[in-house]
Amino acid sequence: MNPFYPANPVNVPPGATSASPNFKREVKKVLFAIFLFFAVYIVLVALAIWLAVLCVYGGFAVIIHSGHFLGIVAGLGIISIGVMVCFFLIKFIFSVKKYDDAGTLEVKEEEQPTLFAFIKQLTIDTQNPFPKKIVLAPEVNAAVYYNDSFWSMLFPVKKNLKIGLGLVNSLTLSEFKAVMAHEFGHFSQRSMKLGSFVYNVNKVIYNMLYENKSYGSALETLSSLHFVIYIFAWITIQIVTGIQYLLKHMYGFINKSYMGLSREMEFHADAVAASVSGSQSCISALQKLEITDLCYQTVINKANYYLQEKKQISNAYECQNVVMETYAIDNELPLQNNVPVADETFFTKFQLSKINIKDQWASHPSREERSEKLNELNIKAQENNESAWLLFNNPAQLQQQLTKMLYVTVGPEQIKEELNTGAFKEEYNAEAKKFTLPTEYNGFYDDRQMPVIDVEQLAKAHDASVVSNESFSTLFGDTQIALAKSLMGNEQDVAILQAITSKQIDTKTFDYDGEKRSKKEAEELCKKIELEVEEQKKKINSHEEKVVTFFYTHALKKGEVEASALLKQYLQHFENRKRIEDFLTLANNVAQILQPLAQGQKIEFAAADNIATDLQDETIKVKGFLKDWLSKGVFDSNATLKSQVESFIPANYRYFSRPSFFDFEINALHNIIQDTINSTGAYQFLSFKEILETQIKLANN
Repeated sequence: MNPFYPANPVNVPPGATSASPNFKREVKKVLFAIFLFFAVYIVLVALAIWLAVLCVYGGFAVIIHSGHFLGIVAGLGIISIGVMVCFFLIKFIFSVKKYDDAGTLEVKEEEQPTLFAFIKQLTIDTQNPFPKKIVLAPEVNAAVYYNDSFWSMLFPVKKNLKIGLGLVNSLTLSEFKAVMAHEFGHFSQRSMKLGSFVYNVNKVIYNMLYENKSYGSALETLSSLHFVIYIFAWITIQIVTGIQYLLKHMYGFINKSYMGLSREMEFHADAVAASVSGSQSCISALQKLEITDLCYQTVINKANYYLQEKKQISNAYECQNVVMETYAIDNELPLQNNVPVADETFFTKFQLSKINIKDQWASHPSREERSEKLNELNIKAQENNESAWLLFNNPAQLQQQLTKMLYVTVGPEQIKEELNTGAFKEEYNAEAKKFTLPTEYNGFYDDRQMPVIDVEQLAKAHDASVVSNESFSTLFGDTQIALAKSLMGNEQDVAILQAITSKQIDTKTFDYDGEKRSKKEAEELCKKIELEVEEQKKKINSHEEKVVTFFYTHALKKGEVEASALLKQYLQHFENRKRIEDFLTLANNVAQILQPLAQGQKIEFAAADNIATDLQDETIKVKGFLKDWLSKGVFDSNATLKSQVESFIPANYRYFSRPSFFDFEINALHNIIQDTINSTGAYQFLSFKEILETQIKLANN
């Protein structure tokens, strides 16, 4: 027996991996939806064939009786209508979608014998064939994938297994076994064959409706042959558009049904995983991966930032360990193999909203729902808490190889320096410390801003003879923290209820504070919470005025100079915030102007001229903001961005000249705006942190 293969559970209940009643019910819904779709589809095919026969007959009649070139062209155009409409309805049969495994590394059994032995035993336990190939990928993920087509519904296709090293870096051997078993669980039981069939049918329908690039190119080629054929190609497009309009609505109905089945398939795959690894290993893997994926994405974001300075990290997974360690310290979590370990209580403290909506369009259940089902199974297993890296030969070498794959699209001239893990840790921890608010405030300002206060009026109204009973600890005690969090939660709930009322969220029912509510109750409940929000805002604003008065009083004790300096800090902070809000509005305007380009719409020359003119007008406003922030040193901490801003300000961009847009100029504007938003946000955060630190000094003195 493989010493790294955790023992299977011995208390697996009979039928634990059988299809549940909910699964069977969702299958029936999807089968009905698919039957309805294909009934309509067959009618459309019959009509298309009838149209094709008429077009071929009519086209040949025109060609035979016309006796001139235009008649021949017209006849061919008529024939093309019938042929192309028929082809549109059957083209998916010839489509093969190849899975893009670029950026992955295939491994062989002779290279990784322990891993292959582990997977072989797992395929036996889950009653699966061994994967066609095993590939390693950089991210926190695992998947069973294959090249699919219409024919893959009818004939078996060998699956490939993808293992993300970010996932390996996150899990114990028992948890890794659970995640791999979950992936195989999608294809293990006979009852899942129908689910797999439905999955493929769904993708076939999607292909027919949305993946029409080659079909569109064929029509464009035909229409370019002659003006007369262009007319018939246009007619074909109108017919196809009408067919798509009908089928898209039906596809929405099918897809919504399929999402319900997809969620049941996830529960079933979890049951298969629990049957060979135990419920707890599945639950702990879900909890860990939610945290470790966040930490991995932090590493990727940092890697992109360092790339601007022409630096490349040497080992993304050692860097992930650095971020995970810091995350554990910040959130007071224990570490297991360098990975933060959290229970469900940890996650609930981030859930401020009282509203719970079952997302009918979600393909996966929530982590909470999956954990609840796994706990109901309550399958016990002996756990092996050693790192999953034990399954891999030369893990350090693999980590470096996969890290280099992150830079596969980066030219060698863009890299001048390699950043080792020690340097990454030093820079990351320094920046983390830099962007952490003083702990003395007990998290009162976490994820929220200080409201705009008329500090000058407060200063004028200040009465030095009045002795306040307030203290630093009471100003930022648990009561005030609870009020601030309750306000944030209520504001989230108002936004959700407004979305339900305006039909942006499609749901018939929702839970509020554990109580089931109907959609009709959303508007009334929203008004009730809005009143509570207004009362809470008044209390928060009143409290913040006490805070300002408290610290202003301490500043006055030191002298008028200190008091004046504190007021100036407040005023500058509020002014900067207003400037940033105005810039965000400007950025949104630019995004609206660029929307037709981003959506790939065809744009007439006159409309393109207007877009360019609008962009030039907005650019003048952007430059005004940039000059102001450049003078204030907002960009001093980012030498690359500062250089780009200094080059952008004097540049005279036109954005468009017939016949094409200037992509470089548009990208430069977009990137400057996005990077400026990030820099001004950081600048504002640090200026506020400086106020908080000043206040602490005043209170201590």
